[in-house]
Amino acid sequence: MRNPLLLPDLRLMIRGGEEDVLREFLGDQHPGRVAEFIEDLPDGDGDAVFRILDPRERAEVLSYFENDEQNRLVESMPPKEAAELLRVMSHDERAALVNRLDEDFVDEVLPNLAQAEREDIARLAGYEPGTAGAVMTTDYVTLPAHITVRDALERLRHEAPDRETIYYCYVVDHNRRLIGFVSLKSLILARRSAVIEEIMARDVIHARVDEDQEPVARLIDKYDLLALPIVDADDKLVGIVTHDDAMDILRREQTEDILKFGGVAPDPEADDLPYWQSSVLTAVRRRIKWLMLLFLAENFTTPVNEHFQWTMDKGQAPALFFFMALLTGTGGNAGSQTVGTVIRGLSLGEIKLSHTLRVVFREWLTGVCLGALLGTAGFFYIAFWRHQPWSISGVVGLSLFGVCMWSNVIGSLVPLAARRVGIDPAVVSAPFISTLVDATGMVIYFTIAIALLGLTK
Repeated sequence: MRNPLLLPDLRLMIRGGEEDVLREFLGDQHPGRVAEFIEDLPDGDGDAVFRILDPRERAEVLSYFENDEQNRLVESMPPKEAAELLRVMSHDERAALVNRLDEDFVDEVLPNLAQAEREDIARLAGYEPGTAGAVMTTDYVTLPAHITVRDALERLRHEAPDRETIYYCYVVDHNRRLIGFVSLKSLILARRSAVIEEIMARDVIHARVDEDQEPVARLIDKYDLLALPIVDADDKLVGIVTHDDAMDILRREQTEDILKFGGVAPDPEADDLPYWQSSVLTAVRRRIKWLMLLFLAENFTTPVNEHFQWTMDKGQAPALFFFMALLTGTGGNAGSQTVGTVIRGLSLGEIKLSHTLRVVFREWLTGVCLGALLGTAGFFYIAFWRHQPWSISGVVGLSLFGVCMWSNVIGSLVPLAARRVGIDPAVVSAPFISTLVDATGMVIYFTIAIALLGLTK
């Protein structure tokens, strides 16, 4: 419980029917805090608090709930009240909400909206999921190029209450083609008699409506924009993607990448769920595929061990058995680090497929340096701490060097190869690299042991 001191008083006000006092109290709270009150109260009391709010307050509070709770709250409302809520919501959020609501309920709500609002919802809801069009809003300010700053400020004064953001005003021609933009700061500082065309910026960073949402969000992050205009194939302005929506997109994409990297299958319905709201069956379903694949892949190490089993009976060779885990663990960790680094570079656009040879060489050189350091440390550790013969220490030290170098090369090649054949590099997860390096690392280990110890069958 996040508000243990306030909740009993809130319940008393609800039970006592003190709606005016409750409404005044809630009006002084941040919408996110009000959402916490509603979540922490029993369902009946929480719903009562939500109903007390006016439509605009409801819209602000609603954005702080998970999707399932949003659906439940809206579908519990009469259709006319739900329509009032949709009318004041940001355009992108209401389109997303309508897409999630029960179709029969939507059919009852939509007739209570104006035709322009229904058309706006249908247009935004019709874009392909995952594209800029699906996450943009049509709630923005446009200005013609020929009006004065004085007229522009007057227009803003009238439109501001109904707009999600007014910090950027987009300048369009008579065909709604985007030709520039002007910031609110520029408008305030400019001469009142100046014409918009004289003060607007003409080099507008924008994106296409059918572009993938992740590059669009990264564009906003890269240039530190408050919003990014979205245009269609004819360069006509059709919407904007705001900074807060871009951060939500990047958070979802990072969540998906992290889960893929850990070998957990992505699930659009569960990726955004908090840990405790995701069921055990969902966790099993998402993890079992990769675990089964890794289980099968791990069997490649068994034939390798069987092939070199004869070395365990030769002289000092049995001591090598105790250091196998050291080799496989080091190789797996080195490979995972490389995979993570390369995938990040690919995601941010810092690494291109044309850089493949440069990346592999760089990671090979990194592996050589890491292997030299770890190999030297391993040699002295085995010799002086574990009191093993120099020959065994040499085998382990050289193997660490070889495994580190090899793991870095494999860890750089696999994500690049996956991207080249059209597979998401994040799917090539760290567990898969660890499994691959286990088998090849054992080959390196036993090969060096046979050579240095002079083992023969």
